[in-house]
Amino acid sequence: MRSPARITPELAATFERTFKTVRALPCDVQLGDHGAQYNMQEKFAKLKDGGPNPFIDPATCTLEADVQEAMFHAVLAEQEQAVRP
Repeated sequence: MRSPARITPELAATFERTFKTVRALPCDVQLGDHGAQYNMQEKFAKLKDGGPNPFIDPATCTLEADVQEAMFHAVLAEQEQAVRP
């Protein structure tokens, strides 16, 4: 039987560098593979009003990175708890 994958210290360091890099990249428009990740329908409806482009929103660019980092830390904590006696 194969043992489950573990996050090694080296892999954890790589993930941490990746999250830091993503947050340092310039970004004006958040993209995602599902429109719900960036409120696509709501933003599209605002385009019809003739105001500023609602898709240009640098404040939301790191939302997906925040979600993924939180999930990473939850898995890491779960694995650390599993090895403690």
